[in-house]
Amino acid sequence: MQKYSYSIITVGEQTVNVVFPNQINIKENLYIQHLNQLILARNDPGILASIPGYHTLTISFDIRIYDYNKIFKLIKNILEKKSFQIQSFHKRILEIPVCYDETLGPDIQDVAAFGKLSVKELIKIHTQVEYFVYMIGFLPGFAYMGTVPSQIAMPRLDRPRTKIPAGSVGIAGAQTGMYPVESPGGWRLIGQTPLKLYDAKHPKIRYQSGDFIRFKAITINEFKAIQDRDSSGEYQIKISEVGE
Repeated sequence: MQKYSYSIITVGEQTVNVVFPNQINIKENLYIQHLNQLILARNDPGILASIPGYHTLTISFDIRIYDYNKIFKLIKNILEKKSFQIQSFHKRILEIPVCYDETLGPDIQDVAAFGKLSVKELIKIHTQVEYFVYMIGFLPGFAYMGTVPSQIAMPRLDRPRTKIPAGSVGIAGAQTGMYPVESPGGWRLIGQTPLKLYDAKHPKIRYQSGDFIRFKAITINEFKAIQDRDSSGEYQIKISEVGE
């Protein structure tokens, strides 16, 4: 497995960032996810949280157990061991239904025009890619995913909307994502999933960093039917698992 250069910087009284080369790269992110898994597997009471980002891992620690020297040493010891390698790559692909009707994706015509495509061609391109979940953030369950084909990678809005419906699917440059709850946002909205992506009463998220998401185009009638099935607990996300 390729080794990546890194630095460790302090970002708070009990938090450090492990910073890797600044890039959006699946292999580097898997490297970060592997480090995250090894740290969490320790079940160390001194580690309060470990949160992977695009090219960083943020680690919060209990200052009664670790000081900066000890936490730096712990991270370096893990990263520099010869045994630090990904033995196999387990790929989990979740199929998320999305309705690309203009009533649910108000920017779909603009994104199609940006790519010099018909809406039908845009939908085909967006649904052909398996998008890697680099990180969860901004909102509970908001997955930052890539990579969007350059032809449809339209930059975000100059002026964000003040309210976006939960389930909206958008594009912001090379990223695509789903809004799990109603919120402000500046991504180009091209559709909506009927699935409830986040529920504060039952906060378990249906996907995680390291997963792959593939969108499946559905009609407006299918949208309503799936929404009803999902709200009653009858709908199950199709999941494929591949070992490499």
